[in-house]
Amino acid sequence: MQPRIIAVSHKMNGDLDDDYTLYEDGSVLHEYDRHRYPGGYNLKETLEAKNIMDSAKERLLYESSEEDKELVKELFGL
Repeated sequence: MQPRIIAVSHKMNGDLDDDYTLYEDGSVLHEYDRHRYPGGYNLKETLEAKNIMDSAKERLLYESSEEDKELVKELFGL
C-alpha cells in the first residue's frame, strides 16, 4: 500500500516542470525537466525529506492542509 500524499507542489521554470509530492512516510517524489532537449523531460527521483532544498520544503509546507502542517514541519525538521 502506497503511503498517503500529504502535499503536492507544482512549479514551472519557464517551460520546465519542477514538481514535488510529499508522502506521510517522509519520502518525496521529485518530477522535473532538466532541459528541453531529448532525454531531459519527465525525469523522476525519490528523495528523503531531509535531502530536498529549503525552497521546496517551504513550497510543500504552504501546499499542505492545515491538518497536515505539523506533520510536514516534523518531517522537515522545521
